[in-house]
Amino acid sequence: MFNIHNPKINSFAQRNPDNFFMVVMMVSLSIQQKWSLVGEMLSDMATNKSESIYIWGNKKNTYDYMTTHKHFMYGQMMAVINSTNLTDLAKSLSLMKIFLKVDGLGLAKAGFVCQLVAGLVGCMDVHNIKTYGVDANSLKLNKNATGKRGRENNTKKLHEYITLCHNYGTENLWNSWCSMIAEKYPKDFVDANHVSEVHYTFLTGENNV
Repeated sequence: MFNIHNPKINSFAQRNPDNFFMVVMMVSLSIQQKWSLVGEMLSDMATNKSESIYIWGNKKNTYDYMTTHKHFMYGQMMAVINSTNLTDLAKSLSLMKIFLKVDGLGLAKAGFVCQLVAGLVGCMDVHNIKTYGVDANSLKLNKNATGKRGRENNTKKLHEYITLCHNYGTENLWNSWCSMIAEKYPKDFVDANHVSEVHYTFLTGENNV
């Protein structure tokens, strides 16, 4: 599943700033929502822009931030991805720092963006937290932290999060999550492959649910 669909999403995200924008907004719209509904939300946003009924709260903050910064962030992202001097771990760290600047994205969702644009890190969401028995408090980043201690604590949590995801395996996190969602919502998805596939078709506007 990961090996089939993730490279297609990576290529989509890396094509241009607007596609990158759509990927980040798919991640934002998925927060605390059923995965099967995200495609319709994304389509509504593409049509109605900031007036979409799904753009509210922190999602509005994310939308506004990305609208303003998508070109600059895209350039930063592609410089990291195309670097031949960085290891996957170094790329993960650099990309996470870029995506964590986005209003409304914490460790898990910044990790999801990394997974979608470059096949790195992963999303330790509420489902994966339960599956892998992860302490939810360990994933909470204080983005408003000030002072040396606050910055050091955030840096430590960032490194720990990346290590956690890579230890479980980015591909494994994707595939196991798709299998879990397919089992939990059999009326919405044919199988785990279907769950994986819509990560791409949501972005292309096909939806396919």
